[in-house]
Amino acid sequence: MTAYIPDIKNPEAMYTVYIERFDPEKDEKPYLKRYTVPFVQTMTVMEALEYLWDQGEYIAFRANCREFTCGSCAMLINGKPRLACDTLFENNMRLEPLSRYARIKDLVVDTNEVKEKLKALRYWPESKNRKQTYRVTQDALDKFHRIYSRCIECYCCLEACPASSSERSGFDGPMHLLQIARAATHPLDTLDRTRQASEHGIWSCVSCFECAGVCPMELSPGTVIAELRKRAVKEMILRFIGVGKEK
Repeated sequence: MTAYIPDIKNPEAMYTVYIERFDPEKDEKPYLKRYTVPFVQTMTVMEALEYLWDQGEYIAFRANCREFTCGSCAMLINGKPRLACDTLFENNMRLEPLSRYARIKDLVVDTNEVKEKLKALRYWPESKNRKQTYRVTQDALDKFHRIYSRCIECYCCLEACPASSSERSGFDGPMHLLQIARAATHPLDTLDRTRQASEHGIWSCVSCFECAGVCPMELSPGTVIAELRKRAVKEMILRFIGVGKEK
């Protein structure tokens, strides 16, 4: 692999970065290694990693930007989940893998379990009657483009969420609820998304909005979850008084 960055001939400074390394084939446990990188203005963490790769420091990290798959480069940067491609490189940074998943190598973790959970949600719109006509309001379109369609599934919100870190909460995390909400807004979707949201921990969210603080797309999954809760309460009331019915 050759990084797509120009040669750094006139660096403004030499920056230090600490990277947690781990190769399961030869290391008993992770260890922190210090590197020196020539810094230039607007340099990102991703470019620093690519520079080190070009120098023969083959640090494993994910970067699927050129495959048009955004969000794959999430890692802990100074203890917070962030995207390497979207974070400016600073002196004395510490880079670690996301902490909630099994380590594959260096900064790469196994996220297959999360992907399988997403598939199980069936978060694509499902309709029992594909011939029915429907109307989409401008407000629904605006909300879809502003919120639901912008999630890049980077797992930053899952890493930061205190509720999803507890095995007892039964909460799969903000990203999963965001995908459920996206399907629920589609006019053709006929699955009971309110029940699905309840089964995946909608009531376990503590409304701390840590998810909003780390989202690289500046989304607020906590707000979406609050809307799902309002919808759930409204549907329960309607069913109680006999207006609604089970799907």
